[in-house]
Amino acid sequence: METPMRLSTSFGAIASALLLSATGHAQTAPAHGGADLVLVNAKVITVDPKERIARSVAILGNRIVAVGDTDGWVGPATKVIDLKGRALLPGFIDAHSHVEGMADVQAHTIDIQAPPLKDGKAIIARLKEAQKALPAGAWLRGNGTYNQVMPTRAELDAAFPDNPVRLDWSAHDNLINHAAAVALKLDRTFPDPPKGSTGRLERNKDGEVTIIRDYKVDFPATPFPYAQKKEALRNVLRDFYLNRGVTTVSDLSTAEAYRMYQDLRDEGALPTRVRMNPFIRQPEQLDALLTTGMRTGLGDDTLMLGAVKIILDGVWGTTAAVYKPFWNGSGTTFTPNNTGGTSRDRDQLTREIVAAHKAGWQVEIHANGDRAQDMTLDAYEAAQKAAPRPDARDRIEHFGHFLVQDPARTEQRLRRMVADRIIPSAQVAFLWRLTDTNIREPDVQFFALRRLIDLGLHPSGGVDNVGTQPFATNPLFSIQRAVARDTKYGKIVQPEQAITVMEAIKMFTIWAAEANFLEKSLGSIEPGKLADFVVLGRDPLTTPKTKLSEIPVEMTILDGKVRYDRAFPSTTAR
Repeated sequence: METPMRLSTSFGAIASALLLSATGHAQTAPAHGGADLVLVNAKVITVDPKERIARSVAILGNRIVAVGDTDGWVGPATKVIDLKGRALLPGFIDAHSHVEGMADVQAHTIDIQAPPLKDGKAIIARLKEAQKALPAGAWLRGNGTYNQVMPTRAELDAAFPDNPVRLDWSAHDNLINHAAAVALKLDRTFPDPPKGSTGRLERNKDGEVTIIRDYKVDFPATPFPYAQKKEALRNVLRDFYLNRGVTTVSDLSTAEAYRMYQDLRDEGALPTRVRMNPFIRQPEQLDALLTTGMRTGLGDDTLMLGAVKIILDGVWGTTAAVYKPFWNGSGTTFTPNNTGGTSRDRDQLTREIVAAHKAGWQVEIHANGDRAQDMTLDAYEAAQKAAPRPDARDRIEHFGHFLVQDPARTEQRLRRMVADRIIPSAQVAFLWRLTDTNIREPDVQFFALRRLIDLGLHPSGGVDNVGTQPFATNPLFSIQRAVARDTKYGKIVQPEQAITVMEAIKMFTIWAAEANFLEKSLGSIEPGKLADFVVLGRDPLTTPKTKLSEIPVEMTILDGKVRYDRAFPSTTAR
């Protein structure tokens, strides 16, 4: 039986219409003439603290005013939408994404994803087709995905002797051919990255660089005019987020992208809410940011400042900072002495986090490896001593992806996460790409969500998409991975780490809201909160776990307005 919920806060003249009886039910129809929108005949998965299920929701302006008992809110001007039994959830929140990177990939790369491409020969054929439209000697940049098959260096050199070629497994790993190495001057005389840093270069027998891992080289920049890039950002937010039920994106991009978001907001053309998280690559960037006096929370419900983001190490399998050596994540080599590296030392990291804390910023650190995570926790604890903040909500991005079974260190690290109230930010969509080699790696728990939640932690859900898995911007893709634990190779990875569908939904709703200081206005369907919803074609709570990602998004509602309607997509495009 559903429990009626009503708005208890005042909205000026509306407050007089919200008189409740002792039983909590409405006495009369609202004097102001009713709600603007009422959604009826739905399975409303509220994600409220009691996980209540309701059948209807009323919206006035851009706020929810009633859940469950909405009859009194239907007035002569009220728009009523019959959802015909479909599931209504809070609008999804992506707690970690890279919209600008995805816009660049969509505009400037050749799609070489495998699958659907079968092998290296199919990738070369795709590149050959793209080459026909380019000037002689032009760069060819292919965008793939993690761990996928690639042509060999010899195959690339034979196919493209005169065209520099760059093929990306991700933003962290790039395969180049001989022509590209010559253009970039990456011969045997090019120095290796400093010892202890995140970067790694793999070379052939002649000493020429073949694979670049987490190391900045001067790839030629592709022109991206301001107006064109702004439109590309809008398209990505609309097509890959809003149309997939995402109403809020916590984005990691550049200052230029954030200026474009402001333009789009002012034009009424920003498809979703955006939380902007400044990317700090060098200490001087943080210094410049702090001199502005700005801090986390500046902005409005549409566009706001989030956390400062620091990348401390690389990715699992190649460049993450770990205590024990690991398998190469791209499946090419095993380096028994590779324990990764960090972008700054412990003292520098601590200085930056202390300064950010003192200035009122939330902090999120990319730390994939266990050694980097311990460094991060040390720095967070030092910051709390120097500038105590009881509700800092500091985050470790990618925590829990790879829990090494090193009892002394791992158990202590987990206890510190709980005691320090650090938020683990998880991107479980990456489980999909784990290979047989990866999952045979001894002494590692992959995407250990069950373990984190059982400890009382609330992992926030994000897709961390820079174009490597464009299909994964649909949160239902991640929800399926969290519940079913299935890979693209048909394997089930450590099913004991599976979580429930409701827990997986919380990762992309209320827990993502908490990770971004948004839970007072977003993340659940409750009176007083912003009217952001996603309508699903099937009930995720009863759908077979291996079919969750196939559930269609029927409608996305933001601020009480239908922004996407699968039945009429052209009439709702923003």
